[in-house]
Amino acid sequence: MPIVAITHAPDYENDAVVGAVREALSFIFPGGLADLVRPGFTVALKVNMLMGKDPGRAITTHPALVRAVCLEVMRCGGRPLIIDSPGGPYTANFLKAAYEKCGFAAVAKETGATLNYDLGLEKVSFATGTPVNSAELLAPAMKADVLINLPKLKTHGLTTMTCAVKNMFGLIPGLTKIEYHMRTPKIEDFCSALVGIAELAAPELTIVDAIEAMEGEGPSGGRPKHLGYILASRNMHALDMVAAKIMGLESAEVPTIVAAEQAAGGSLTWASYGEIEIRGISPAQHRLQRPQAESRAYLLDGFLPRRLADKVALYLQPRPRFSPQLCTHCHICVQSCPPKALRMNKGEVPGLALKDCIRCFCCQELCPEHAIDVQRSWLARLLIKY
Repeated sequence: MPIVAITHAPDYENDAVVGAVREALSFIFPGGLADLVRPGFTVALKVNMLMGKDPGRAITTHPALVRAVCLEVMRCGGRPLIIDSPGGPYTANFLKAAYEKCGFAAVAKETGATLNYDLGLEKVSFATGTPVNSAELLAPAMKADVLINLPKLKTHGLTTMTCAVKNMFGLIPGLTKIEYHMRTPKIEDFCSALVGIAELAAPELTIVDAIEAMEGEGPSGGRPKHLGYILASRNMHALDMVAAKIMGLESAEVPTIVAAEQAAGGSLTWASYGEIEIRGISPAQHRLQRPQAESRAYLLDGFLPRRLADKVALYLQPRPRFSPQLCTHCHICVQSCPPKALRMNKGEVPGLALKDCIRCFCCQELCPEHAIDVQRSWLARLLIKY
């Protein structure tokens, strides 16, 4: 029976977060984190560092949680290594800027933790029950004695929710992530790939920053939503189910959870929600605003022939919309678009080739100015309403 611990943290005040993390760990390990981390162990802390942004935006894992986990690792005699591959080029300069802006550089300076600048990769292969049974992941995370997953709880325009499983996608280096979007343009296939990557990464522990979650246009364009929780578990999938419930979602509404259940067997041990043991507090069920981009690709299946449904869906599906007032013509969206569906002329907002767009919304996710929102046609809004 998987265990998910939930503790209360009213804010990001350092002592409150340290206490909440320590309490959560006591529900998972009888002897605390020392049951997992031995003296001399290198412990990779896989944060959510989607982009270099102020932690108050609730886009990335808050540095107060990272600090608390670093201190717990060091109490056990371990050596914490802060690691992620944000959206964009996987280079030392890009990492340095993101570490600074997200507050992780300050955590490393205070605690003595190491910031990862090793750009090496390691191929990991075994049967996962998904189409992804081999992947090149960030080598320092794979070579560490322990891997701890530190996601931020957020809504997500493509996957509905991002938490434990989705955070492991950050172990795919830089722009290589684009290849996965291109190979798996359907939501269900992409989420199956995410489950495979998470299984290959195999973190020993996940601790979730759900003090300030994100609602609306996640994972980067939404609003902070105060929840006041720290969640912890050794089982990513059980944790995601509990996190979904807190957000007001059923497991069947989160495609990564659906994909994990379908992949059960082999490396993936599945338990239904009713089999999960929740320790600590009983959280309230919140209703976080869901992202506009979230959609099902084949809304008209069963009503129209597939060929006609595909053509109509081209009009019904959501699409990115670019703000001339906010766009700074940085070209990040153009460079990050997996199918190369965006073009930009000098002084203009990007132009979209709608027939090439796969609705991954990487452009919206990675736009540093939040100049991209999601647009639906009036007919799509009408159909979804009724």
